[in-house]
Amino acid sequence: MKKLCFLLAAAALFSTSSFAQKASVGFSGGITMANQYGKKGGKLITDDQKVGYTVGLEMDAPMCKGKFSFHPGIFYSQKGRIENVSFREKTYWSLRYAELQANFLYNMPHNKSNVFYVGGGPAFAVDLPSFAETRLLNGDPLLSNDFVKSGKRSVNFGTLSNSDFVGPDWGVNLMIGYRVKNGWSVGYNYTVGLRNINPNATGSDGLRNHFMGLRIGYLVKNK
Repeated sequence: MKKLCFLLAAAALFSTSSFAQKASVGFSGGITMANQYGKKGGKLITDDQKVGYTVGLEMDAPMCKGKFSFHPGIFYSQKGRIENVSFREKTYWSLRYAELQANFLYNMPHNKSNVFYVGGGPAFAVDLPSFAETRLLNGDPLLSNDFVKSGKRSVNFGTLSNSDFVGPDWGVNLMIGYRVKNGWSVGYNYTVGLRNINPNATGSDGLRNHFMGLRIGYLVKNK
């Protein structure tokens, strides 16, 4: 049901409307660097970033004579972290989401036809099939830093005590970038997770997704 509601919301954002007739549509994609922040057992989590990628569809609808624009998008995004379980063991949490962003941008003209843009908006992400991979140190830790694959399993999203994470996820997306006249752009986004996705959180414990992305995009005007 939650995934059906997500698809309906995405369709509504990309449907034709009074202001969407002059909108541009296109795509973007790039690399992501994700991590998860919070506390576990009252102690701050200090794990490593996990590199992934994101790709999706975007729309840019001008508002207020082009100074502002509504910029929604739906993306396949990779998140997670590399958990340092011990000095001999790491767990690679590879979380996959279908993420809907509803950004509002402020556009600053540059060289007549190019623009700098900055803005942000809410983000809502539905969990997709994800996996966790264990890697163990191969050999003497004083002589080697070679972690090898040991096991892989599916990630369990839910609210039960045996769940790995709560889903879906939501937060706020911030973005900044530069777009040239022919529609190509390069941008940076940072999504701050607001939902505590730890299903067994007690006291001050909590866990939240954060990730940054560097994306290249292309928009085509709707004529």
